[in-house]
Amino acid sequence: MPSPLIALSLIITLILISAPIIAQEPDPVAVWQVQVNQARLDEGLAPYGFSSLLTAAAQRHADDLAAHEIWSHTGSDGSTPKQRIAEAGYAAWTWNSGELIAGENFWTGYGTIDDAMTFFLDDPPHRDNLLSTTYREIGVGVATDDAGRNYYVLDLGARPNVLPVFINDGAASTDDPQIALRLTNEEARPGGEGTAFMGQAIEIRISNEPQFNDLPWQSWEPLVPWTLPDTPGEHIVYVQLRDAAGRTAASADTIILGEGADTTPTPIPPSPTPAPTATPIPPSPTPEPAAPTFTPAPTPQPVTTAEPVPTQPQAQPTAQLLSPTPLLQTTPDLDGATPFPTWTPLPTPAPRETDTPDTPLALLAILQGLALTLGAYLALRRGQE
Repeated sequence: MPSPLIALSLIITLILISAPIIAQEPDPVAVWQVQVNQARLDEGLAPYGFSSLLTAAAQRHADDLAAHEIWSHTGSDGSTPKQRIAEAGYAAWTWNSGELIAGENFWTGYGTIDDAMTFFLDDPPHRDNLLSTTYREIGVGVATDDAGRNYYVLDLGARPNVLPVFINDGAASTDDPQIALRLTNEEARPGGEGTAFMGQAIEIRISNEPQFNDLPWQSWEPLVPWTLPDTPGEHIVYVQLRDAAGRTAASADTIILGEGADTTPTPIPPSPTPAPTATPIPPSPTPEPAAPTFTPAPTPQPVTTAEPVPTQPQAQPTAQLLSPTPLLQTTPDLDGATPFPTWTPLPTPAPRETDTPDTPLALLAILQGLALTLGAYLALRRGQE
């Protein structure tokens, strides 16, 4: 067999092998979001909404930890979690000390997302962050250092007038136009603030269009039934919420109905919210203790830290838990807990704003180009013969 045909055969084989490998790689950010939200649903809590701003802050810290092989909430530049979150543009509620109502978990080790999730659920401060009733949004950062250690950072927060809603508990698609809307409410600042930032919602109204004129109000409930238009395709459901003072906010979620159910719905980002300027209601929190110094052991082990969830009426101090112990915990027994209703299981993770490198796709394009070039060469050679 002529050598060009051998080369062509090898290139085609590489293309056929590499294409499914590329397609099978899951998005770790989406996997984290699904696992955290399933844990919340198992406890009867609403899912966390996905925040690209919190994700930017979390990814910044994950990259920093991996680049410098450090295990701390404090970045190599001296930044704290709340500073990174604020610098990412996330305008969270604040305590009356001016400190953001936001938190952070991170895990470092050679294990997987499942290992880190098991530890978070077994360790009280981490578990409190994942199952908080104060926070409403999550961002995820993922990185790996040269030694193969994984770094997972979860940033959490709550913003004024950002109250996520979820169709069928965050499902990507449905075959039934009868859906359930899971609503969130203002728990970080139940009284709201000023004339613009609403407190706890007591009423809602729903629409399949982005207008609410003349629509009736109904009582706020954690789960509300709704009917989509029967036209297959992508649908957006809009919800307006109102508190006792008449202050309002709006939210929306997207789902695919029927045909095209394998299509990822278009994310609906929340409207930008300016940072509150008035003095928040909760009393001053206990100042955060200084982070303890940690010297890693010669053999790297999983390391995790958490900032506890702020609770009312008093915010809790930040804790930093540095554990050089190998990860041997088991997942808490959730089967014995009282079951809570859910409408549909969470979907297979769909990539959102992934930051995965383009190297595999570029390699595939190069290989395809070489295959076409060799094919043309062989055709010309046969014509000359």
